[in-house]
Amino acid sequence: MTEAVQDRSRPLTGVRKVIAGRMMASLQSTAQLTYHGDADVTHLMALRKGWKADGLNISLEACLIHALCRTLEGFPAFNGVADEVSVTMAGDVDLSLAISTPSGLMTPVLKGANALPLAELSDTRRALVSRALAGELAVSEMKGGTFTLSNLGHTRVRYFTPILNAGQIALLGVGRLEQTAVFNDEGEVTASYRLPLSLTADHRIVDGEPAGKFLDTLCCKLEGFDAGE
Repeated sequence: MTEAVQDRSRPLTGVRKVIAGRMMASLQSTAQLTYHGDADVTHLMALRKGWKADGLNISLEACLIHALCRTLEGFPAFNGVADEVSVTMAGDVDLSLAISTPSGLMTPVLKGANALPLAELSDTRRALVSRALAGELAVSEMKGGTFTLSNLGHTRVRYFTPILNAGQIALLGVGRLEQTAVFNDEGEVTASYRLPLSLTADHRIVDGEPAGKFLDTLCCKLEGFDAGE
């Protein structure tokens, strides 16, 4: 027989208290709106399979970051920070990675992600995540982000409404990759890999149509992925 669970309470302290304060501040100071879409990454998954056969292990997230950086080049209004009186658009993509660690949510910053070739980007990201999980990050490594990526692809979540990293203008959420059956141009049923994406943007800074075009462009770059772009 299962033992009855007793009510209990605990104070909100430490990292959890800091996270709670930042999330509330973000929601109270910005006009957040989330847009959802799917990218057909069948071609990209085939590319990754070929790379792996050649001994090159490039993660799907690294490819997503590469495509995201190329997209931000055409939509600079999404890459930066804002407050009540000004907006600062950044020249480089300093990407905050939302990572769940034993100590709580951490957002280490992948500096100059837009300038890294794909293989180096993949290695740098992997090392940064590893250090975050090991609790080896310095406080300075979690400051200065201009855009955030939050990946829940390891869960059953497909779409969600990620909360902006305080001060930033936009954030991309990633859901679980799924294989599904679709009709091709000839009317035949084929297998397709679909990656669900959720873009949260501050509606004070960017309107719905640019946000929709941003998500369209990102999906197109993933669907026609070019590592040399």
